[in-house]
Amino acid sequence: MALALFVAALASSLYSHSPLHSWVLVALGAAIAGIVLVWGSGKIAQPIEELREAVAIIAQGNLAHRAPLKSRDEIGRLASELNKMADILQNAYSSLEEKVEQRTAQISALYEVTTAVNRSLDLERVLGEVVERITRIFQFDSTRVYLFDSERQNLMLRAFFDGRAEVGQAVEQFSHDDRVVGHVAKTGETIVIGDLDSEPRYREMSRSNASLNPGFHFLAMQPIKIHGKILGTLVLSGKEPRTLADDELRLITSMCEHIAVAVEKGSLFDQVVNRSRHLEVLNTIGAAVGQSLDLGEVLDQAVDRIARTASFDAAWIYQHDAREGSLQMKAFYGLSDDMALTMATRSLDVDLGGQVVETGERLVFEDIQNDSFYRMLAQRTEIITLGFASAAAFPVRTKEKIIGTLHVASRLKRHFSKEDLQLIESIAQQIGVAMENALLFAEITEKTNDLARMNRELRDATRAKSEFIAAMSHELRTPLNIVIGSSDLLRDGFFGPLGPSQVNAMEKISRNGRVLLKIINDVLTISRFDANRIGVDISTVEIDDILEHARAMVDQINRDRRLDVRWLVDAGIPPLVTDALKLEEILQNLIGNAFKFTPKGYVEVRVSHRPDQDRIEFSVADSGIGIPAEDRERIFDPFEQLKEAHTGPFNGVGLGLNIVRRYLDLMKGEMTVQSEPGLGSTFTFSLPRSLELDS
Repeated sequence: MALALFVAALASSLYSHSPLHSWVLVALGAAIAGIVLVWGSGKIAQPIEELREAVAIIAQGNLAHRAPLKSRDEIGRLASELNKMADILQNAYSSLEEKVEQRTAQISALYEVTTAVNRSLDLERVLGEVVERITRIFQFDSTRVYLFDSERQNLMLRAFFDGRAEVGQAVEQFSHDDRVVGHVAKTGETIVIGDLDSEPRYREMSRSNASLNPGFHFLAMQPIKIHGKILGTLVLSGKEPRTLADDELRLITSMCEHIAVAVEKGSLFDQVVNRSRHLEVLNTIGAAVGQSLDLGEVLDQAVDRIARTASFDAAWIYQHDAREGSLQMKAFYGLSDDMALTMATRSLDVDLGGQVVETGERLVFEDIQNDSFYRMLAQRTEIITLGFASAAAFPVRTKEKIIGTLHVASRLKRHFSKEDLQLIESIAQQIGVAMENALLFAEITEKTNDLARMNRELRDATRAKSEFIAAMSHELRTPLNIVIGSSDLLRDGFFGPLGPSQVNAMEKISRNGRVLLKIINDVLTISRFDANRIGVDISTVEIDDILEHARAMVDQINRDRRLDVRWLVDAGIPPLVTDALKLEEILQNLIGNAFKFTPKGYVEVRVSHRPDQDRIEFSVADSGIGIPAEDRERIFDPFEQLKEAHTGPFNGVGLGLNIVRRYLDLMKGEMTVQSEPGLGSTFTFSLPRSLELDS
């Protein structure tokens, strides 16, 4: 460019001397300038093209490629900036790959823990797998899981994994108020200490030897919690000092959440399993209580189920003997026969059972060897000599009182969980039901035997009474028939003529004699019923034959024509297949009652055929004194009469209607009564046209 300018200047200076030379010089200068321009554009275009190619290569993903640096001009500086940008991209990409790889590893680790949690409901197995994975993933030397017990008083070691053999023995239990592990479980605070030797706070919190001399430098403790409830503590430790990055701490927190889920699932599963086992035990004992009244069998099943289900070494049951003021052993499990014999009877004054019977409250001793209250109550300490370490006694009660005690014992010290206590108390209730049922059954059996004996005595007395009445009736009827017959002969003048007053006297003798004979016959009939000596004699009989005997009786008792007697009988009534004598007696009793309780008016006898029912219906109606509603059923009871029968002129002992009902029951008859006081009564009964006795 400078050369072209020089040539142009030279041409301009020569122009003034020679025009021809001037044009030559001008042309020469222009040519030189063109050559210079072409050369200069090539020098500029090549680095730009190289720069473009470098950009394209980097854009295709080759972050290691760099643009060549050949000059220090603007293009060189641009290439330098491009190379710096490529360095930044390459570094960023490498960092991103490292982070993705790290995140993938974290997700994979969390997935392994999640898989272990979801693979099984066996909490011990799940926790064992999880702590092993955590230890290996983060390269800790030891991982521990401590969970609260059922009373939330202590943190119990539930799982641990040691990456190195020299880590040492794990602490089995921490108190809930422990300043290190217990502090995390109580407050929910996460504690991470990179080097215990340089952390004074840890020394302030430590109280136990295990905490003061842990044998490691790194310690991290994370609360295991779910839904805001802390379940325990995850303890991570290492022999060498180290730190936890934020993403590592977040990952451990997520793993603790999954551990909490596993603990909750396992706890729920254990509860369901225990509840199912408990229900099975209760159902078994309940079934035994419902199916058997053998108290020994039920109690044997109860102590066996308690011991096996709740893992006790021994169980036994006492029954309270109120009369003796003592407890009597009724069943036992896990005791030798000699020891059971020694413990067979307990005084209420010197034994745990007496305290339970007196207070109605359970007694639980988790460490009887060192329990002063137990030693004060148990003056006779066979349980201790047998080597039992834990024991409990429960009241066995009914709705009204305590009838016994249930005892359990274990040779190892054990904690009685809420579920254990609920199960044993439920079984104690079932045992109370069994004992009460057995006592009631024994009482009922005793009373039944007494009643059976009394019934036998009563049957014997009734049979003797019936035999006596039958004999007396037979002995009374014979002379009475002679009296009635003789009075009739005298009245009729068979032994000579009588005066009017004598005839009237004979009439009274004859009438009252027949009344007395009717009473005797009724009493005899009742006694035969009581002795089950009444049967049915079936024969075919015409209605007219039955009514003829009824008319003869009516003519005899209605000689004075005191009442108007009406006979209404359907035509064409077919013959009856029944007990004719009993049918006659039924009609005679009903007609006799109608005359007895009808001072004036009428008596109506009606007989109807009911072909739709295949029955014959009889009714006896009167216009007598009637029957109050409250007495209509009572009049059929033996020796029952209306109050008017006791205060008026209506004699009798109240057996006729009872006999009528009993006869009708034998003959498959049905009876109804319609009556109103002062308006008369109607007794209606029906019989099957053909009586067929049940085989």
